[in-house]
Amino acid sequence: MKLLVAVVNDPDKVVDILDGFLEIDVRGATILESSGMAHMIADHVPFFTPFAEMGIENAGNSRTLFSLMRDEDKLDKAIQVIDDVLGGLHQPDSGLVFVLPVERCLGMPEPGADDQ
Repeated sequence: MKLLVAVVNDPDKVVDILDGFLEIDVRGATILESSGMAHMIADHVPFFTPFAEMGIENAGNSRTLFSLMRDEDKLDKAIQVIDDVLGGLHQPDSGLVFVLPVERCLGMPEPGADDQ
C-alpha cells in the first residue's frame, strides 16, 4: 500500500483533481489547507516577506491531498491526473507530488467492501 501526497498550490484546481480521481475510481482522499515555510516565516521575519510573495498568486493558500492506494496502476493514473490538471508539475509553483510506502493501515475498508 502507498500513500500519495500532493501539495496543490492553486486551491481552485483541487475540485478538478477530485473529479479526475472519480473518473479513475479513486474514492477516497483527505484534503487539508496548507502553507509553505516561506509564507509562515514571512509573518515573523520581515526580511523573508519579499521571497514569500515573489510571483506566487495563492501564497499561503495551498491544499494538500492524501490518498491511500493499494493498486500501483491506479496510483500512476492518479499522479497523471494531478499532473494534467496542474498543467505539468515541472511548472514553477504548480505543486508537488510524492509517494510513501505504508506498512500498516487500520480503519480502511477492505477492497470491494461496501463503503456506505
